Amino acid sequence: MIAAIAVAADLPLFTTNPDDFKGLDGLLTVVPVTRPRVPHEG
Repeated sequence: MIAAIAVAADLPLFTTNPDDFKGLDGLLTVVPVTRPRVPHEG
């Protein structure tokens, strides 16, 4: 559903799980991002 919304809105998809969207390269731009470190998670 997330990818479908990005495609319909002609927007890139920013995700910490780019492998979940493999095979959709021709439909949308997947932008991998790193998960920020949360201080209490050590």
